Amino acid sequence: MDKPTIKPFEVKLQKESNYYRLYVKHQNFKGRIRKRLGDRQYEELENIAFNIRFELGRHFQSHDINKVDVETFIDKYVSMNVKCDASIFNYSAEFLASKAAKVNNRTKIRLSKSTLSGYRTALKYFEAYLSKNKISPHPSSISSSVLDNYYTYIPGVHNYKTKLHTKLKGFINFIETVKQLPVDPSYKLSKFTEEYDNQCPEDDDIALQEEDVRKLIELRKKFQRGEVNLESHLVSCKIPESVQQQQFKMKEKNAIKCLDCFLFMISTGLYHADIMKSKLLFSTNGKSIKYRRAKNGSLCKGIPVNVDDIFIGEEIIKQYKIKNGSNFPLNLSLNHFAKHLKRISTMAELDYMVTNKMARKTFASVFYFKRGMPINYVQILLGHNNIKDTAHYLRITDDDIDNEISKYTSSNANKV
Repeated sequence: MDKPTIKPFEVKLQKESNYYRLYVKHQNFKGRIRKRLGDRQYEELENIAFNIRFELGRHFQSHDINKVDVETFIDKYVSMNVKCDASIFNYSAEFLASKAAKVNNRTKIRLSKSTLSGYRTALKYFEAYLSKNKISPHPSSISSSVLDNYYTYIPGVHNYKTKLHTKLKGFINFIETVKQLPVDPSYKLSKFTEEYDNQCPEDDDIALQEEDVRKLIELRKKFQRGEVNLESHLVSCKIPESVQQQQFKMKEKNAIKCLDCFLFMISTGLYHADIMKSKLLFSTNGKSIKYRRAKNGSLCKGIPVNVDDIFIGEEIIKQYKIKNGSNFPLNLSLNHFAKHLKRISTMAELDYMVTNKMARKTFASVFYFKRGMPINYVQILLGHNNIKDTAHYLRITDDDIDNEISKYTSSNANKV
């Protein structure tokens, strides 16, 4: 049997008192939908009615026609295109819910709480920015210039501003593609990328020199030989001395473990979060490992575990009996880990305090700057999706790139 013919929507204007009201009817539902369009000239109302009829026909070609959905569509259309009083923030809760429910296809893990918090912060700053500058939150108002100025409005350093700017663009993309609202497409032209300051890096964003790594390894050996004892002292007269001594021994044990963990992180490129959440997978020959970053699920692979004077990963793996599918057995928060690293820095007689971030930076810098590993291989070790991220991470300047490329030009090729 042939499918019954679906008649088009009946859309007309009907005068009520001193104004016209829009009436919409269709054979698939009873009654009619009424909508006030405001005080406008009749010619303008006719154009609006014509456009609504057209958009209804186009939209419901692929959607079931029922009164609730049609009324919702008309309300949204009028709010967006006629009264222009719609706000993008009406969809922020739905956007955040979609992000909270999103699962990484590779790791099968949902977004972390900190990532979701970043989206909320980006929306909060954007709403305050629009309000302060008296910019309508209507989707059509969101252009590249608005997003450029939003970046300037965000407090903090460049990389922080860039992250929030990027997260906001994710929301605008949701508004455009999922909700199909009339966003100014120029918003895509607003672009900012993270940078690393080659001249003035942050104090906790530097690589250790090889001689400093050796100092830490030597301190590890002194601990093993029993040549180092942490100074103990009573801290409270209200706690039994035996309990305080037990607590001190635990603190000493944790300090030694934190030193081993930090050296293991230097050997593998792990962060504290990776130690706590990621699983190491060993190659079939046992000479390398791979893992997924706790931060974003990217895969770091091909990491060698052989012993040398800087990277002692294999030695630590054997000592702590780290098996496939596990990781270094550290059960300390980042704050406690940092406190032990501060104590270790003093004991190793370093001129600065080592931090969690420095291990991964040292791992990458030694391979690239000292061992001469090609940057595309360092990219694989770090799990970066873009080689530009690796160059930024290593603080490779344009001059460095020019110098490397010049080695392969025709006039210098024979000198390489």
